[in-house]
Formats: sequence, C-alpha cells, structure tokens
Amino acid sequence: MTVGARQDGNETRGSSESARVASVASDEASREAAIARLKRKRKFVSDVAAYVTVNGVLWLIWLLTDRSTDGSMPWPAWISVIWGFLLVIDAWRAYGDWPRSLNRPITETEIEREMKRRSD
Repeated sequence: MTVGARQDGNETRGSSESARVASVASDEASREAAIARLKRKRKFVSDVAAYVTVNGVLWLIWLLTDRSTDGSMPWPAWISVIWGFLLVIDAWRAYGDWPRSLNRPITETEIEREMKRRSD
C-alpha cells in the first residue's frame, strides 16, 4: 500500500513540477514577446528619424535646384509619400494592437459591445 501511495505522491509531484515548468516557459515566452515589442518600438523611432532627415535633405535639394514640377508632384513627394505609407504600417505594427488582438480570445464585454453597437 505504501508503494501505491508513493506512486500517487510522485504523480502529484510530477504534475505540479510540469505545471511549474509550463508556467516558467509561459513567462519566458511573454518576456521574449515583450522584448520583441520594445525592439520594434525602438526601431520605429530610429526609422522616423531617418525619414525626417533623408526627406529633409531631398526637399532641400529640390528647393535649391530646379523647382519645376511640370504640372505634377515634385519628385521628392513620391519618396515622401511612399516611405511615409510604409512608416505608417510600421507604426501600426509597433504601437497598434492589431496583430496581437487576432490571437486573443473574444471576451463577453466585446460581444456585448458589438451587440449594442449593432442594435443602435
């Protein structure tokens, strides 16, 4: 009988040990995700600085040289608009909730908010 009790005790200890290991792994995954988000935010700030610097130089070149537009947008505008669009996407990924919210379970509060919004 003591052998069976020992096995049950080992199983309980083993399951609590595996729960602790799972908790540590979950904490480590959360930590890695937080570090990745912080790195993305820092990269975004440096990207904004590069955008402002490079576009400032391009617009200055345009102003100091031939400022003709030939009836269209000035040539630095194309670079500013396209790069700016990509920067907005980068900002959304760095500061927005969109990618992470897709994996989050739907809460009762969200369901009630959606029902109320649709009923109005």
